[in-house]
Amino acid sequence: MKILVCVKTVPEKDARLRVASGDEWIVEDGLGVAISECDRYAVEAALRLKEADEGEVVVLSLGGAGASKQIKEALAMGCDRAIHVTSDDFARADALTIAKVLAAAAKEEAPDVILTGQQSDDLGYNAVGQMMAEKLDMAHAQIVLTLEKVDGGMRISHELDNNLIETVDLSMPCVLGVQSGINDVRYASLKGIMQAGAKPQKKVSLDDLGLSADDLAAKVKVEKVGFPVKTSQAEMIEGDAKDAAKKLVEKLIQEAKVL
Repeated sequence: MKILVCVKTVPEKDARLRVASGDEWIVEDGLGVAISECDRYAVEAALRLKEADEGEVVVLSLGGAGASKQIKEALAMGCDRAIHVTSDDFARADALTIAKVLAAAAKEEAPDVILTGQQSDDLGYNAVGQMMAEKLDMAHAQIVLTLEKVDGGMRISHELDNNLIETVDLSMPCVLGVQSGINDVRYASLKGIMQAGAKPQKKVSLDDLGLSADDLAAKVKVEKVGFPVKTSQAEMIEGDAKDAAKKLVEKLIQEAKVL
């Protein structure tokens, strides 16, 4: 079984961000980067599939030279080889553009399963996996909590609305968006780190994938970025505990929209 796992390079969680002049983006020079958290869980899920059913795990990543470190980290964790689509123009690319490039690179590999993180730590589109599946005409599922290979395909459980869990069988090839927290992510061993540099890393350009400027024309443009304005607000809910709890849940759903 060939498993393709998509890995995105994002700013480190504790990185101090600065807004660039013009407020169009952040200052990227000197910014610490890491593998997006959900993608780490996708890598771990890919490695566990490989260990349960012999196969190959291929890392697919987009970006400039800075993405090489994260690719090497995934290889050190146990992935077998990597494909690096090289370009400095992906940082602000929209979900459709990213999906087109990933789909073009994945098509040549003809994987049985493609794993992505549920969403990236930076832009959080939560749309790339679905769009990639559409481009490749593959079955797909999102918010995947468990996955295993069964006769004829993949059996997965994934989260629906209202915290419902559904278990379904998908035919292969398929694209799965892995939720964070579904497993314990392994650390790269010293042996893995030493072996990572010797593993195959194929660099691919956009021209190699046969993508034109029209293919990569963005549908979404970031006009302005900035830090949230800090505000404070408190509301006291009167009544007994049962009524107060009911009112609180209603406000969290209807007003705060966090449930």
